[in-house]
Amino acid sequence: MISHSRCYSSLPSCKTAREMFINYFVRGHDHKHIRSSPVVPFCDPTVPFVNAGMNQFKGIFLGQIAPPCLRAANSQKCIRVGGKHNDLHAVGADGHHHTFFEMLGNWSFGDYFKETACELAWKLLTGPYGISRDQLYVTYFGGSEELGLSADTESYEIWRKLGIPANRILPFGTTDNFWEMGSVGPCGPCTEIHIDHVNGRKDVQNRVNKGFSDVTELWNLVFIQYNRKSDGTLEKLPTHHVDTGMGFERLVAVLQNKSSNYDTDIFLPLFSAIQKITGAPAYRGLFGVDDISGIDTAYRIIADHCRMATVAIADGVFPHHNLKLRRVIRKAIHVGERYFHARKSLLSELSNYVAETLADAYPEIPSNLKQVQLIIGHEEQLLVDLENNAAVEWKKIVNAKPHLSSLDITEMPGLVLGYQELQTAAENLMKDLEGEAGIRKKPVLPGSVVFKLYDTYGLDEKHIRELADAEGISVDMEGFHVQLDNAKLRTKKGFTVATENELNYDTILQLRENGIYATEDQYKYMYSKENGVYMFPYLKCSVQAIVVDGKCVERTQPGIESKIILNKSNFYHEAGGQESDSGYMELQNGLKVAVNSVTNCQGYILHKIVMDTNSDMSVSVGDEITLCIDCDKRLANMRNHTATHLINAALRRILTVTCQNSSRVTSKDLFFDFSVYGEQFGTQQVKILEKALRELISSKLPVKRRSVSENELLMLGNVTCVPGEVYPEQGIYLIEVESEDGIVSREPCCGTHVLNTADLEAISVVSLQSSGSGSRCLRAVTGPTALSILENGLELEKEVRSLDGLSGESLSSSLQVIIHKLRNEANRCMPYTTHVKCSEILETLKTRMKQQSRQLLTEQMRTEMQDVLRKLNSSPGRTAVPFIVHFLQCSSFQEDIPLQKATKLCSSIPVLLLARSEGMIKARCCVPEGVASEKFNAQLWMQPVMATLKGQGFVPRGQNPSNVYNMKGKNIPLNKQDAAINIAMQVATEFAENALSSVSYRKRM
Repeated sequence: MISHSRCYSSLPSCKTAREMFINYFVRGHDHKHIRSSPVVPFCDPTVPFVNAGMNQFKGIFLGQIAPPCLRAANSQKCIRVGGKHNDLHAVGADGHHHTFFEMLGNWSFGDYFKETACELAWKLLTGPYGISRDQLYVTYFGGSEELGLSADTESYEIWRKLGIPANRILPFGTTDNFWEMGSVGPCGPCTEIHIDHVNGRKDVQNRVNKGFSDVTELWNLVFIQYNRKSDGTLEKLPTHHVDTGMGFERLVAVLQNKSSNYDTDIFLPLFSAIQKITGAPAYRGLFGVDDISGIDTAYRIIADHCRMATVAIADGVFPHHNLKLRRVIRKAIHVGERYFHARKSLLSELSNYVAETLADAYPEIPSNLKQVQLIIGHEEQLLVDLENNAAVEWKKIVNAKPHLSSLDITEMPGLVLGYQELQTAAENLMKDLEGEAGIRKKPVLPGSVVFKLYDTYGLDEKHIRELADAEGISVDMEGFHVQLDNAKLRTKKGFTVATENELNYDTILQLRENGIYATEDQYKYMYSKENGVYMFPYLKCSVQAIVVDGKCVERTQPGIESKIILNKSNFYHEAGGQESDSGYMELQNGLKVAVNSVTNCQGYILHKIVMDTNSDMSVSVGDEITLCIDCDKRLANMRNHTATHLINAALRRILTVTCQNSSRVTSKDLFFDFSVYGEQFGTQQVKILEKALRELISSKLPVKRRSVSENELLMLGNVTCVPGEVYPEQGIYLIEVESEDGIVSREPCCGTHVLNTADLEAISVVSLQSSGSGSRCLRAVTGPTALSILENGLELEKEVRSLDGLSGESLSSSLQVIIHKLRNEANRCMPYTTHVKCSEILETLKTRMKQQSRQLLTEQMRTEMQDVLRKLNSSPGRTAVPFIVHFLQCSSFQEDIPLQKATKLCSSIPVLLLARSEGMIKARCCVPEGVASEKFNAQLWMQPVMATLKGQGFVPRGQNPSNVYNMKGKNIPLNKQDAAINIAMQVATEFAENALSSVSYRKRM
């Protein structure tokens, strides 16, 4: 254990340690406190989570954005669960690995440099924090022949000046002491402060940077002074920066004299909470404990993973968007069940304690705690469903291939489907190899398939290799990484839409060599409203290039699609879920050419046109043209896009927690796909949503657009971002709708919007569908379309309600007309709530009509059977054993006919009835107990009828076939039914006559 002399009487709490760091820099050394960014970066697709304190400042180091201040300090929330910094599998096994941790840091953006940075760090550690100089060692960059860099003797001299002995200042190479952001970009030497955790030792410099747990890095000071170019060479930066990072949990362990981060007051309250919730034995620690049962390790895993899940969800990360988060949650649930026999609410309950321990530093966590617990509960239920379904399938796979039993289905929901995908690919590979005579080699799974297993099914590289080995194939991991890099590039260019054969790499190089650069398209936002009418100005511009089939040409050709690149454009290209503009370009001679759509490829806006084959008209490079957009289409798009933002904002007020999954905006309608957690969203919620939207429209709220940087976005509150969306570092357009009560909606968005909510005129949700577990997709319309639909819906509802006073034939005929009309309206477009309401009324009326028809049929059947019995009883020459063979006339073309009710009316004599039911012929035969015999019974009597009609018989449940036997409905063409019925009645009568030894009277009824 460490035993330092301190400049305070008691060991600091974690809260105090954090406050001391911030106050030291902010109050004592003129730094600005920058709040922690969310754990998912807004503008960086290269990492799934913020994994270091410097992430939110990368744009500054790259020279892309201006710094918010000259000096900064903060405590940054960080998560490491994948990639280079994958700490997930090490969590719990040692005392310092975590999925979630805090990084303390201070930065200089072109202000102070090495000397001040080293002095500030050294004086904080040995001063306020009271750490003994005798336990600290420092490292510096020792130079690199490969990089052509000499040793950083400047840092060495600074540390000597601060009084550190020469034998405690150690040089290391590029691996340990040269920091790079990536293969290109800002970089520079770093100097690290290491600590010896064993009290009283001297001269352990031989253990520094050697991987020993008793001598570890405490603080890293990076000096960004170079830029690595694409050719690998280094150039000096005109402005130097300082970037430092110190692990908060490790610092607290040092200050509290603990050999493990888990023994500090960061984690101990969580361990106590786990014991309280589960009743498990108390946590015993990491060192000197024989953890054969694994419960102490389980304590550490549960606490760590719950911290990560709580922080991530509170920051707006959703498990169905982030499989790494889902995997952490499921592993924690699995560990809780296995080691603590905990009910599934363990994580939800523990999140209360996590929020309490982090509330002072990150108030957004307790503020979003209810949402956190709803989502965790949702994930717990999904896991139950998974275990009841996918686990069964996985068990079958493991039984066939036991060596796969180490893979845990609870941690990888896509394991079964992913493995099936891999098996299909493996079978195809084997077939391909069979066709290569004489060639024997191991099939290789292509990188594209590996990427699909990774991206679609959430399998990591290790597990993909294991599954591939099970199928006897190898894996193209190099190809996979190419696919992964391409996916990251596509994500980074999230505002760019490019399709095949539009602009290839060589064409782009040619354009740039010719001095043709990205199209100026900010003019798409330059519109206004005058006297209530939207004005979209024409734009004069010049043709910079013409592309046909991916190649640059000088002029267009008739009948061939050409992509026109202009120096500027006011057309909106498809992006942000909004479709592109269309319109026309007017040539110098006054002729107009339709522009069907526009796309964005590497910043070049491509206007797609096709020249008329019957015209000599053409467009050439250098031509001056005028661009004119389709104003009606643009305005409709603007209405629907603003409505999408308002729907998103309203849903967040109606539902406890929700998030946008996707959206699509066209000039006709909008689609909004969103998640629902632990709540219902149906007709009643749609009514509430529409009411809220009507109020926003009637409030006539201004819709504002402004440009912000990434840092400004981080500083703003109440910003709604699409989970997983990547925004540009600079020029992020923020769309704001604000009322007197505050912000209604604030979203980063590149789309076009109306200037006031009143310009939507009206909005109507026209459909609501389930798009998966916990997901809904609604479709809505706005403007004149919505007004017309709402009016038609009211008329239809009035018409439906007018049926309530009808009955009998009048109700039946009117009902069919309205049902047909309702279906037609639904196929076109009508308010969703009106459709539901009308459908409910019609179902009630249909039920009433059926009841009336059934009552009428019963009366008709009773009358008909009574007439049959009366004729039988009054006829002369009755036999000793009379019987009835009869076709029910009242059954003709009814939806259903209950034959058992008819046979009950004559239960004392043998009866065989035929009927038409739902367009088919069916029959029922009943023979009383006293009449049935081996020669004559219900089943025997039905046989000739079934033979004639080619029907199938069955015994009603619980009945004796001698007494009751039925024939299933038989589909016979309508024009042949009467003849078939007559023949069936004839053979039934003849059978009864013969079997009953005939009688003096018989009557075919």
